[in-house]
Amino acid sequence: MNSIGGLLLLIILHVSLCALWFFFAKKRGKEMGVLMLVVLFLPVIGITAAFLCTRAIGENRETPVARMYRMVEKDIMTVNAGRQELDVVVPFDEVMLLSNDQSRREVMMHILRRDPFLYLEVLKAAKSSSDVEVTHYATTTIIEIQRDLDIAMQSAGEAYSEDSDDIDSVNRYINTLSSYINTGLLLENRMLQLRGELSDVLEHKLSIFPNSRSAHLLLIENAINLGKHERAAEVAAGMREKWPTDEASWLKSLHVYMASGNAQKKADIALQIKNEIIHWSRSGREEAEFLCGD
Repeated sequence: MNSIGGLLLLIILHVSLCALWFFFAKKRGKEMGVLMLVVLFLPVIGITAAFLCTRAIGENRETPVARMYRMVEKDIMTVNAGRQELDVVVPFDEVMLLSNDQSRREVMMHILRRDPFLYLEVLKAAKSSSDVEVTHYATTTIIEIQRDLDIAMQSAGEAYSEDSDDIDSVNRYINTLSSYINTGLLLENRMLQLRGELSDVLEHKLSIFPNSRSAHLLLIENAINLGKHERAAEVAAGMREKWPTDEASWLKSLHVYMASGNAQKKADIALQIKNEIIHWSRSGREEAEFLCGD
């Protein structure tokens, strides 16, 4: 029974009892009539007023989640001055999974008002929410994101086809393909197709800009994901030759041989690492030690 039904039931019960009292009372003077009006209407007015006030407060009340968003957004605007890493302070994924329907809907509205692409992982998790409304918003938003990515990829591909030697067109197409691949929204066949296209563009970029370090790194990662370990090893060897003191050259080589399961080649690289002069960062050295098993 909802609150309105309960209120009506109480009013009907109250009026019925007042009517019985009035008709069965022994004295029915003028004073009795005035008293009857007071008894009959005062509780009804009080209950109704209390109900309306409670409802108004409930509609205007700021929930804890909404208050948290408002405070965080104020802090972000005041403190971070556009620093993107502070824009994900609120644990959206936890709220989506653990909170009630109202909180999840607040999260969804918050995401839709900002940049949904930044919270793509949350949207993917929200697709399996028990709240039908949240699931609908998440699914619709993901479809819109995919549509925008398809349009962006088509536009970048056309620009690349018109002038494949223009570095801006090359980089734009690479970034668009990489962004789409990294969303995790693609089915396997489509994923393989785009990875193949990405490999072709990266190979072309290295043919016109052979010293592009970023192209080497991305090509190695993409080749590993495609299972083309021989090509990945060749590119990694080229990095070691071009940049022998760069930690990334050696770390990528370890990644390749670990992915291919070539223990002997991995051991050879680990031995070379001990004998080479390499400019290590703290995190790079720790990763190398972990991968080499030291």
